[in-house]
Amino acid sequence: MTRQPTPMPVDTALQSALVARHGETFGVADRGWRAWRLQDALTADAAEPLGQADLLLADGEVDAATIDRVAARGAMLIQTEREGGQWIDTVRSPMGTWVFATQADANDDAAQSPAFVATLLATLALHFPAHDALCLARAWQPGTLDWPAEFSRFPRVRHAALVAPEQSAEPFVPCPARLGLYAVVPTADWIERLVPLGVPTVQLRFKSDDAAAVREQIARSALAARGSRSRLFINDHWRAALDYHAAHGNDSAGSGIYGIHLGQEDLDEADLDALRASGLRLGVSTHGYAEMLRVAPLRPSYLALGAIFPTTTKVMPTQPQGLGRFYAYARLMREQVPALVGIGGVDASNLPQVLEAGVGSAAVVRAITEAADVPAAVARLMAAFGEAD
Repeated sequence: MTRQPTPMPVDTALQSALVARHGETFGVADRGWRAWRLQDALTADAAEPLGQADLLLADGEVDAATIDRVAARGAMLIQTEREGGQWIDTVRSPMGTWVFATQADANDDAAQSPAFVATLLATLALHFPAHDALCLARAWQPGTLDWPAEFSRFPRVRHAALVAPEQSAEPFVPCPARLGLYAVVPTADWIERLVPLGVPTVQLRFKSDDAAAVREQIARSALAARGSRSRLFINDHWRAALDYHAAHGNDSAGSGIYGIHLGQEDLDEADLDALRASGLRLGVSTHGYAEMLRVAPLRPSYLALGAIFPTTTKVMPTQPQGLGRFYAYARLMREQVPALVGIGGVDASNLPQVLEAGVGSAAVVRAITEAADVPAAVARLMAAFGEAD
């Protein structure tokens, strides 16, 4: 028995137009995506198993057994419910579960209209993961092919929220919009080498579970940065950094520590209230729309956007984003968090393209740590920002 074409209503003309309009910017996937009403999909699954190119849409609650069945196939499931004037979308995919709340348009009574489904399928074809595709589909302005850039139209994250949708958070101490060259290095030795070169922003990314070694690396880095023009961020080891900062009066001028940088997973474990109360700045890594929307209500000091280009310095949760996505992210977020940092595979050859996004900073790793002549490499990179002496 051959599976019949999906009965899910789709505005195919809009879908094709969106892919044609934005395909050059974001790239187009080789495989085609199919949208199914949940019950139709489950019927078809008995004859031909669902797979990773299948998008299942449900209007209302879905039982646990069905969720497990869909997950076992590697398919994506979006269930939508109406709550007052909002759409509540739960996105389940191999990349995890996200729950979003979006203000419904005044004349929008359909949970999954043909235009909404068309936009979902188009953004999936443009290589966006399901949770980001949902954000874009909800934010899309009806009647236009223009890429969404109006922040108020985008959903708020309910799960895994860092700030409850009905609450607002006190902002972290802001960073200047222009953080300049941002050197991310593995040891205090590197901090001690780069601070005298006048690198405006440096980050200690020391990977170790040895608590004594972590404290020693933080202390050395802080001592090197104290009284200099360099802003020192500590990656990951927020508790040890807080302790050191508190021992020096919770004052960055005294401690030498300017801020903390955390990844998405680190945010779930960190004491954000203690970080905010310390007066330290907070920078956060993001890798797409859902993560940016999750972090924005936290009101961090800066957002890092990427990874833009391929990088070997760490295992990334997503494929390289490319300049097209990076420019779109920067356009959306610059009014929400003025200090933006481009990250991932940045070097002297592509730095000018990164700065064309209008960001005030770019993080580099190998362009410095693997340079044959470190002072010359730093001078060349800083010149791109107009920072060279």
